[in-house]
Amino acid sequence: MDRYALTMVLMDEYNLKILAASAIKPMSVREIAYKFDIPLASAYRKIKELESFGLIKVEDTRLTPDGKRYKLYRSQVENFEVSYHRDKLKIKLHIKWQEPEIIERNILSTEELRAP
Repeated sequence: MDRYALTMVLMDEYNLKILAASAIKPMSVREIAYKFDIPLASAYRKIKELESFGLIKVEDTRLTPDGKRYKLYRSQVENFEVSYHRDKLKIKLHIKWQEPEIIERNILSTEELRAP
């Protein structure tokens, strides 16, 4: 997993809104796009990005009245903590049914550090 990319995904304003809203109830991409005034193509891209990191998943598939399928997504993030000390950024990520993952980065370089 690209831990640098994951930190950037977690710091994105729209991604945070999508994760928070879909933690309350499963949502379709159209609902997400409408709720947060995101262009539909961008909302699909954000969902795909979140899915690729296991932060969101499809909870259900439904049919529209005219027979088209759509997916409902649910956040898998229980919580995450971000801390900063001197030159190190630390994120402790809790995803449902998994051990917490700790990502620690020296923000003065692109070097990733493993947390103890």
